[in-house]
Amino acid sequence: MKMRMKLSLLSFLSLIIVLISCKKDEDPEPTTGTLTGTVTDAANASTLSDVLVVVFDANTNSPTGSSVTTDSEGDYSVELEPGSYFVKASKQGYEKSPPAAVTPISFDISVGVETTKDIEMFESSISNGGWITGKVLEGGNAVSGALVVANDGSGNGYSSVSDDEGNYSIFNVPAGSYSVNAWLAGFNGNEVTASVSNGTEISGVDISGPSDATGSVTGQITFLATGNIEVDVALTHPATGETIPGLSTVTTSQQYDIANVPNGTYLARASYNNDGIVMDPDWIVKNGEPYVTVDGGAVERPFSVTNSVTVNSPSNEATSIIPVSVASTTPTFEWTSYSSASDYVIEVTDGNGTVVWGGFTGDYESKNVIIDASSTSITYGDASVTVAGPNEPLVSGKTYRWRVYASKDDNSTGGWELISVSEDQRGLFTVE
Repeated sequence: MKMRMKLSLLSFLSLIIVLISCKKDEDPEPTTGTLTGTVTDAANASTLSDVLVVVFDANTNSPTGSSVTTDSEGDYSVELEPGSYFVKASKQGYEKSPPAAVTPISFDISVGVETTKDIEMFESSISNGGWITGKVLEGGNAVSGALVVANDGSGNGYSSVSDDEGNYSIFNVPAGSYSVNAWLAGFNGNEVTASVSNGTEISGVDISGPSDATGSVTGQITFLATGNIEVDVALTHPATGETIPGLSTVTTSQQYDIANVPNGTYLARASYNNDGIVMDPDWIVKNGEPYVTVDGGAVERPFSVTNSVTVNSPSNEATSIIPVSVASTTPTFEWTSYSSASDYVIEVTDGNGTVVWGGFTGDYESKNVIIDASSTSITYGDASVTVAGPNEPLVSGKTYRWRVYASKDDNSTGGWELISVSEDQRGLFTVE
């Protein structure tokens, strides 16, 4: 009897162990989070299928290789390791979201948590454009994460990113002739040409090249009206304003060195991060934009930065790039007084980078909302303030970005100049 009970107990324990083991196999601990969202037409809220959604690492501005296409209901979903990301969406007949030169709004992914990132897209201003498709290859193997740009030679660029299989699709390209190339640290793509017709796909525009880029860009960052700190520096494509994947770094003792730079011309940019520093607009006016051309060797490109205008409320903290929530559709914007400013200009943009209030007319030709230097706050839609430009109401549930520019009168010319601006990744807020 005792032997039989002992065997029964052992059998029972064995069964428990097996069940626990099976349970572990059935419900493993999650290691990723889920990004989901719905893409809609901004004009009528209808869902959009076949939208290409590409995920980027917010810390490196480089694509992760994760890209998905929305289903028939406009939905998408992708599993991601924990971290900070942003997405870019594109579709034939619609503007890219966000536009190429607009810094996307980032979000965090946590283990086991579903994060929702809905996207609105506007119809393209390019009527019946064509689109270019192809692959990025090295020795017949796929090259993923490359920025692919179609350039018309007149400063206009249209772009996409190659996926894990090297495929890319550049949508809404006006009819005409283009040079097409792929840009990625270490990769020297061989430029090809494409002739685009309205409403037509130009396929098989493949870009190949070796990973033999040995160029470098170095320089000294001069700090004006601010103390010296270490800042991030990136090389961007001059036609689209997008950071070239892999071509960014952080200064050491105010010096920077970016290696493995492919042959080409770039626009250098500093301090995308929230560090209290921005590119000095006055320096750019006097010296021109910091372009740099690389042809296999080392090139030196110094430039200057200055203190940013500090935004206070509503705004994400400097240590975060997650928008804060506001309960009102008429928030009051507050900032810190900037030394030597004669007045301030306020600009509010939506999640796609479209100005909805204030800003400038033309290429900084005139100011649309002007606040005297004696004031450091303004309420959105303030009826007592003259608004020369866009003046759209804020919408609940949408994310916005506000910026404040410091302007100084130039008594010698009777004109004015911009002396600073708030940081690109501050002033993020979502209306509840």
